[in-house]
Amino acid sequence: MSRRLVTIGFLAAIAATPAFAQSAPVSPIPADPRPADTPLNQGLGSNVQQREQRVQQGGAPQDTTTPMRQGQGAAAPAGAQQSQADMQYVQQTLAAGTVSLQQSNFALAKAQHPRVKEFANFEVAEQNTLADVMHSFADPSSTASTSPGARQAASTAPEIPAADAAAMEKMSKAQPGAAFDRDYVAAQIDGHRKLLAIQEALLKNGGARETMNVAKLARGQIVEHIALLQDMQKELGR
Repeated sequence: MSRRLVTIGFLAAIAATPAFAQSAPVSPIPADPRPADTPLNQGLGSNVQQREQRVQQGGAPQDTTTPMRQGQGAAAPAGAQQSQADMQYVQQTLAAGTVSLQQSNFALAKAQHPRVKEFANFEVAEQNTLADVMHSFADPSSTASTSPGARQAASTAPEIPAADAAAMEKMSKAQPGAAFDRDYVAAQIDGHRKLLAIQEALLKNGGARETMNVAKLARGQIVEHIALLQDMQKELGR
């Protein structure tokens, strides 16, 4: 079976199956063996309102002096950084994938070289599947491992860069022939390099489990496609 078809199956499974976040079993809270007459820790304060106020201010109940616990100079929460990274990843992947998909739709109608047409057919299937996976992040049934950033980006139409939009328009007006085949392959190499950079950026900087898993699968397929496209480019004489 073609490795490309296997990868499509993996991505389709991600799109069709809810995320399977695994949570560690919660151990029961042991009974407090402290005798009823044991005095409260004086560092916690003698009344509940004082302790609650200290916790709301960002510190431990017994610690109201540590600057970092009081929110002074604290870094942005890791969850917020992850959500922002996921949002950027989904937006960029959808935008780059849309460009590749549209180019490949044109190639299905205009490409003349058998290998170019075959590649375009695979690319259409894969980009449609990848788009389904990206949009699945917006599903209300997504688990907690899908960050708010991914959900928001997945529910928003991708913004195509002006240069890419112009290139797609040019390709839509191009005549079938050897020149079109060469231009399509060159455009796909450029687009796949951009897609690869997007996957590698998320894998390097970190993101939610679901987006990281998609990036790992996509990266391997993109690398394989770049090698295949470069071979076709040599065969086409450019």
